[in-house]
Amino acid sequence: MARLGIDFGTTNTVAVAHDRGMFSVVLHEADTGAGRIVQEVLPSAILLGPQPDQRFFGLEADRRFAQLGRTDGWTLIPSLKRQLRDYAEGRMAGDADVDVAALLEGFLDSLAASIRTSLDLDDAEPLEAVITWPANANGAQRHITRQCFRRAGFEVLATLNEPTASAIELADCVASGRRGRDRKAASAVAVFDLGGGTFDASVVWIEDDDFRVLTSSGIESLGGDDFDEVLLAMLLERLKLPGDAVGPLARHALLRQLRSQKEMIASGATQSLFLNPGDFGLSGAPTTIPVEGYFERLRPMLAPAVQTLGRVIDSAAAKEPRIGAAAPLTIYLVGGSSKLPLVAQMVGEAFETSRVVLTDKPFRSVAMGAAIAATDRVTVRDVFARHFGLIRLSDHGRREHFATIFPAGTAMPRRGEAPLEKVAWYHPMHTVGHLRYLECTTIGDDGLPAGDVRAWSDILFPYDPAEPLSACLPSGAIEPTDRFADQAVCEVYRCDADGVITVELRRPGARDARCYEIYQD
Repeated sequence: MARLGIDFGTTNTVAVAHDRGMFSVVLHEADTGAGRIVQEVLPSAILLGPQPDQRFFGLEADRRFAQLGRTDGWTLIPSLKRQLRDYAEGRMAGDADVDVAALLEGFLDSLAASIRTSLDLDDAEPLEAVITWPANANGAQRHITRQCFRRAGFEVLATLNEPTASAIELADCVASGRRGRDRKAASAVAVFDLGGGTFDASVVWIEDDDFRVLTSSGIESLGGDDFDEVLLAMLLERLKLPGDAVGPLARHALLRQLRSQKEMIASGATQSLFLNPGDFGLSGAPTTIPVEGYFERLRPMLAPAVQTLGRVIDSAAAKEPRIGAAAPLTIYLVGGSSKLPLVAQMVGEAFETSRVVLTDKPFRSVAMGAAIAATDRVTVRDVFARHFGLIRLSDHGRREHFATIFPAGTAMPRRGEAPLEKVAWYHPMHTVGHLRYLECTTIGDDGLPAGDVRAWSDILFPYDPAEPLSACLPSGAIEPTDRFADQAVCEVYRCDADGVITVELRRPGARDARCYEIYQD
């Protein structure tokens, strides 16, 4: 039975299987007009046709899109993962009137089928997997990703932040080249993970087979997709065309071609990018875009990522003083977009005393680390990348403030450990409890959430012990009162190793309790 590490990426999805001591990248196949193709990555793409049954995923979506030409009524969703960030707001996918969760489940169904075909597994064999997500992923994104994997037939053994998985992959490579006591030497790895749609930075402290995330942060909207848009803007400028001169399908085709051109830069030999606008139905002569000019456009976009890495390293060093002295820091560049030479150049200039290593497997590092974790060879302790809490009332209901339950940087339990627990007691001053859960990157001077703020689910429940906790209550039922001030209320928060947070509401006076998973559909 194979165990899997799966990196569901913005642009591509990669699965690595562990079987009888061997790790191998799962290959995906598709039939094309030129014959059968086999590749290590499955495009995280979805193609929707004008008919409800016309849904295609992965390689099939890619292949059919390339054949469409100018056919109307079709929608390509090349980066569904980016839209998961807004799932809590109930947003649909792109211009399609289809829920993001339904599309993700369909994509993961196709991934499961491709894995079974590649590994020659029958439908009865479980697909045990460690799945990954961005360190900066919000709670809604984590919830729906885990849920859709399970609905698609995967048995989710554990979850990992993507930078942590890459640190495991690097440490495994380094340890395999060491001997004796050196294999157990403590080390620190700062992971600079720049993928297709997100940037994450984490510092991981490694002792033997124990991985402890010291701190994490990231930028939700920064990656290869954005760099492709810069190239497209530069092309349209040269052709003196407005952005709306390109239709949706032609735009996707252009971005796809520009991405291929961009990936050629990694060799260091390409000095300019070439494109013939006539191939995409645009007027104008063939044009070139100099790489140096392209890099100048990217520098201000990459600068915040380098600054974020610096803050993460400083925070980690404050927690673990051995970093930089007894344990020199290695900066590990992973993710497909880290192949751009400009990335290594800017990171190297900013951190001259650190050793900067560019992965030789930018698309496989995360999945490989997850597969290693799936073998139970390592133990991992991750941290909250954001503050999690709720809005409470103070001053007898006159003022709102953010009550932090689990601050950013709080260590999560390891797999197999008891959930992290926090208890809050209070005496109610209203008829109904309204718990409004949020997460944020910072807390403002006014005590309210700031930075990137994401809403989780709201919970309404009666303080009146005569009413059941399951009573359906409208938010308009909340009225100030001191009638229940003598009825103590207890909230018990628990967070497991996957970052799933539950709250148990207890009313000791009524001798009842109810448990909620805080993020619900």
